Amino acid sequence: MGTSDRQPTVLVVDDEQSVRDVIYRYLSKRGYDVLTTRNGREALLLGAHGNFDVILLDIHMPGMNGLEVLHQLKQKYPECVVIMLTGVADPESSIESAAMGMGAAIFLKKPCPLAEVERAIEEALGRGRSCAGEAN
Repeated sequence: MGTSDRQPTVLVVDDEQSVRDVIYRYLSKRGYDVLTTRNGREALLLGAHGNFDVILLDIHMPGMNGLEVLHQLKQKYPECVVIMLTGVADPESSIESAAMGMGAAIFLKKPCPLAEVERAIEEALGRGRSCAGEAN
């Protein structure tokens, strides 16, 4: 998980409590520092005050969807590493194309094995910098 002694910090943004809880427990046991939130607005508030190495961001949430959150995060913190999650099938993968075009590092379809989520985080950690709470 990197060469630093500091544990990677992951923000999990998903409107489903069960998804947040499962990912939280798994990643915490694997040595990650994990915070969770249920919606995009809370994620943006946490992003303004936190320093996350990776954000796991669900696309389909009530209110502000994941693509809107991704757009705002990338405007404020261009180096922010975001992994998009979706449980909705998109045969044309237009949502995936949009997310990747907006700067998402990786796109995962739920449900996926937790080991796959961890692999995606490790891959993403090798690509970018943290989502610092202070915009440059």
